[in-house]
Amino acid sequence: MATVTIGLLLASKLSVNLIGGGLVILGMALLIATLAFWRSAVEDPAVLAPLEIMADRSFARADQAKRTEMLNDVRTEGAEPIINHIAPAALMREPISEPEKPFHDPYPHDDDAVDVLPPIIDPLLIQQKNKE
Repeated sequence: MATVTIGLLLASKLSVNLIGGGLVILGMALLIATLAFWRSAVEDPAVLAPLEIMADRSFARADQAKRTEMLNDVRTEGAEPIINHIAPAALMREPISEPEKPFHDPYPHDDDAVDVLPPIIDPLLIQQKNKE
């Protein structure tokens, strides 16, 4: 009986150790894969710098002159500066030209009258009230 208990303890410790070791190896593999992925990443070309500036909140809140200045600051060497930058028009969610369709209910509602319930719902009380 004592040997069975010791065998079960060793077996449970062994399985826990194997699972723990497997998770550590998996973690190391994920760390190596992450580092390899980061090192293989390519930097964005300098030509895309204006797009990053346009995505900032400060660009959206700035006036037209400040926006043009912000864009000219990040342009690549040799590129002509922007003199007059016209912001695109803000589009509405839905076009105004589309007419609103009137609602047409396909079902007749002639029989939709609601039956009025008596004030006393209990049938025994209704019978007693009718006797009086």
